[in-house]
Amino acid sequence: MKTGISLLLAHLVICFSISVTAQEVTERNKQIIEIADKIKEYYIFEDVANQLSDKLKSEIELKTFDGLSDSEFAESLSSYLSENGNDLHFNVLYRPSQEEEKPVNEKQLLQEYDAINKQWNYGFEKVARLDGNIGYIEYTGFPEGNKSAQQTLDAAMNFVSNTNALIIDLRNNQGGDGKMVELFLSYFFEKKTALSEVYTRYTDKISKSHTMEKVNGKKYLNRPVYILVNNRTISAAEALAYNLQQNKIAQVIGEKTYGAANPVKAFFIGNKYQLFIPVSIEKNSITHTNWEHTGIDADIKISSEKALVKAQITAFENLLKAAVKMELTDDEIKEKLLKLEEQL
Repeated sequence: MKTGISLLLAHLVICFSISVTAQEVTERNKQIIEIADKIKEYYIFEDVANQLSDKLKSEIELKTFDGLSDSEFAESLSSYLSENGNDLHFNVLYRPSQEEEKPVNEKQLLQEYDAINKQWNYGFEKVARLDGNIGYIEYTGFPEGNKSAQQTLDAAMNFVSNTNALIIDLRNNQGGDGKMVELFLSYFFEKKTALSEVYTRYTDKISKSHTMEKVNGKKYLNRPVYILVNNRTISAAEALAYNLQQNKIAQVIGEKTYGAANPVKAFFIGNKYQLFIPVSIEKNSITHTNWEHTGIDADIKISSEKALVKAQITAFENLLKAAVKMELTDDEIKEKLLKLEEQL
């Protein structure tokens, strides 16, 4: 009798396990189909969109993504889309909703992200005045360009407004919001200036990006600017560096950047994932192209670890050539340069 009950319980456990597994697979397949359909409708390059969408759906039968946890699925799919779509901007993040039965409230989610961005001071890690009255801003990400983010930008730029030169450190800055790029760039242009044209396939429209003539803080004009970059300088961070470089406002120092230029749109999949699809192609107003796949070449090539030291040396040398008055004596400047050069 006990044996019969045991066998029955074992049978029920096996059936339940199979049922749960089947349910998980069905849910995963629905997510794959939804992602494939989003890519087909929204990805900027229509021919690639069709091919990638069909290929992704074929992975269902091949069971490519079966057996992965939700976080593993997101990571694996990100790599899959980037490789097969040949586009570094594809990304899938595992961001489960706490209330899975309710649809994602995007307004509420933006408020939650803003609370997180506030804890990171809206990307402004460090703002300082270095020797020689050289300004330094370490900027780690581009949050949504809302009022709070803009006020923090204004405060940072006001702090460095009296410096002789400015270093903006974008090493490891993985990008973010395009509006924040425009706000930041506006500090370096005297007049409203065209930045780029952006074509979006799913709307079949062209929009134009430009700086704003007025900013809330003090503009930083007619002084040397240096941008520090590396291969983890991505997207919006590349846009800031590229626009200042091409307009001859800044010198870029460091390593070649990541190479992700095309603007993205975020989609919520199954209350578990955030899917980022490149939906537009951006063309710079000067070069009529962008840095997609190629990255941005530094004007002064040096290892990422030594980029800040090199920027300080370059700033000192250029300030000396221009006979700009500094708080240091000639002997102090020479001593400072010697100590910096020893670090290269």
